[in-house]
Amino acid sequence: MAGNTALASWFGLREMAAEDSAFVRLWRGFMTARVMIALVLLLVLGGTWLLLPAVPTSAAAGYWPPLLCLLYLVATVAVRVLGGPRPPGQTFDAQWASTIGVDLAAFSVLHYLQAGGINYVPLFALPLLLASVLSSLLLALGTAAAITLLLLVDAWQVGNIDGTPRLVQAGLAGTGFFIVALLANQLATRLAREEKRSRESQHLARMQIEVNELVIETLADGVLVVDENGIVHAA
Repeated sequence: MAGNTALASWFGLREMAAEDSAFVRLWRGFMTARVMIALVLLLVLGGTWLLLPAVPTSAAAGYWPPLLCLLYLVATVAVRVLGGPRPPGQTFDAQWASTIGVDLAAFSVLHYLQAGGINYVPLFALPLLLASVLSSLLLALGTAAAITLLLLVDAWQVGNIDGTPRLVQAGLAGTGFFIVALLANQLATRLAREEKRSRESQHLARMQIEVNELVIETLADGVLVVDENGIVHAA
């Protein structure tokens, strides 16, 4: 997706695969955040299930939420340890499925089950930011649309209980997700462009230094570099 667009996203900057690049640091930060969220969910829901061993009346009160959190934790750790930032192309779909897709599936199930009586809507910001910052605008808007659709469907199913306010709340949350996706992607694209320019400037500066050193080494006469105050800077 968008493999021929140089600055469509951070993925388009293939030269930023260096260890010290901002793209790699962002990717590691997002993957670490996924692991921490999975661990917190497992501790909260697992602890609730162990401390309140009442007879469950629904799947949300049973062992399915802690089991889902455990599987989500295993998936996030596997990507963090075994995975790595990749440019777009044939491997992009697999990376989407192992990160954004897994997050959407896990958070959607937890939101549908209403496990532990927790509001899981804010968690959808993680896959949204992951798509917005580390991918293209098209995928960011698609992720926002998927989240909005999930919230609207869930609100429509329970509409007989909460009525219209639930649908309005879901619509407002979806609108906010679209705005966040657009702004985050624009900011990430701008930062990617600036880093690319900075790296190009550093490369040109190194080349100029090498040329100057080569010219000086081949000169038969001496070279003295002084400033306007007569201070010698190079000899």
